[in-house]
Amino acid sequence: MSPYYQDASVTIYHGDCREVLPTLGRDGVVCITDPPYGINYTSGYTGCLDRSIAGDETTELRDWLLTAWLPRSCAIFASWRCLAPSQPKGQLVWEKATRGMGDLSFPWGMNYEVIWIYGDEWTGHRDGAVLRGRTIPTWNSGPARRLHPHEKPVDVVGQLIAKANAATVFDPFMGSGSTMRAAKDLGRRAIGIEIDERYCEVAARRCSQETLDLGAA
Repeated sequence: MSPYYQDASVTIYHGDCREVLPTLGRDGVVCITDPPYGINYTSGYTGCLDRSIAGDETTELRDWLLTAWLPRSCAIFASWRCLAPSQPKGQLVWEKATRGMGDLSFPWGMNYEVIWIYGDEWTGHRDGAVLRGRTIPTWNSGPARRLHPHEKPVDVVGQLIAKANAATVFDPFMGSGSTMRAAKDLGRRAIGIEIDERYCEVAARRCSQETLDLGAA
């Protein structure tokens, strides 16, 4: 399959990841992605972005990915509502810098998401060379105006990539390209797959810009 977009760092494919993934090499690659959670989510957001997610009716796509990828290393955004089909090595709780969203009848605003960590190709142990991260990190929740209804902030994904030993980052549910952008900013190669061509276009536009400085104020 020919790439939808390609530069020296990033390759983007437009298609179904279940068809594209088997054609790609996986050695030296870590998967960092935000698949459909399987919670049949519908947003109350009244803007122009989509109100639901394709494939979110069940955990079929998420479970397919884990079956296809494991035991290789990956970081998977997920929901506490749907248990992992395979026990992760650990779980991060991303505390969002926000008052929370979700069911307004519930007196606590849901201001976190979980990230499952699989595999051993992660750096930052007790040897002192690299500081260990916290399992409940507080990361920027992202811009108010998003390019995708469930867009993950570049700085959140960037912190995950920084802990990965692999030279190449793979995202089979690429969306608007936050993983691609974060990988490029950190000097990694990145491969993304997205089934919706609208978001392939958005991701390609983001990746065609010059490399950003994640450490800038």
